[in-house]
Amino acid sequence: MKLRDKVVVITGSGGGIGAACARRFTEEGAKVVVTDVDSQGVEQVTKDLDTVGLAVDITVEANVAAIAELARRTYGPIDIWFSNAGYAGPPRGGDLSDDRLWQLNWQLHVMSHVYAAREVLPTMLDRGDGYLLQTASVVALALHPDKPAYSVTKHAALSFSEWLAATYRSRGIKVSCFCPGPMLTPMLMADGTPPDHPIVKTAATAEQVADRLVGAIDAERFLILDSPLGQDCLNAKATDYEQWVLDMARQTTT
Repeated sequence: MKLRDKVVVITGSGGGIGAACARRFTEEGAKVVVTDVDSQGVEQVTKDLDTVGLAVDITVEANVAAIAELARRTYGPIDIWFSNAGYAGPPRGGDLSDDRLWQLNWQLHVMSHVYAAREVLPTMLDRGDGYLLQTASVVALALHPDKPAYSVTKHAALSFSEWLAATYRSRGIKVSCFCPGPMLTPMLMADGTPPDHPIVKTAATAEQVADRLVGAIDAERFLILDSPLGQDCLNAKATDYEQWVLDMARQTTT
């Protein structure tokens, strides 16, 4: 799908990857609607791009509906909904006891995607065209030993994308799941990763990621990867799943 003249909603676009994509998609000719919990970020990106935005919490379904209404009222029917917002949080050391953390991860990484699909799929299906793009993580193909809630809900996000693609692609709905590796965003640095860590040195910038996503949307690929790690995990699981679990166990401490 070409981005020119498309109406695009990007969640989590007040900063990081989302803001970079909002800028890059606008350069391609898209009409981008910005949304994030960060009101200052939303204000700055909407000002920079001369567009509209809404600072809301998308774990609340009514707020997702409000964003969709703003997009339709301003630009018309929504062509692409990019569910990009996410939360990694600090390392938890495999902690299973924090119910609020599990609920936040579930609502943000899974249910916000469900709410978006509920909101935009009916009109997309009527037109026989539309695009649902979800950001998961390379963790969805592997795991994060210190963050069970993040790991589990990112797997669920990928599974939901698979279901959407299997159910609606034959009816004209394009579906992609973006499973990125480490990126130079505030989320990575908030994770406590030191600036001189090898991950930081090899991580892509938000602008590089945005460029890749433009190409992936154009190609309408389902699984979008930006590092060898994701493909390596897929290959390892397909070749010897038991061995992959053993390898993960050797790398994990609780």
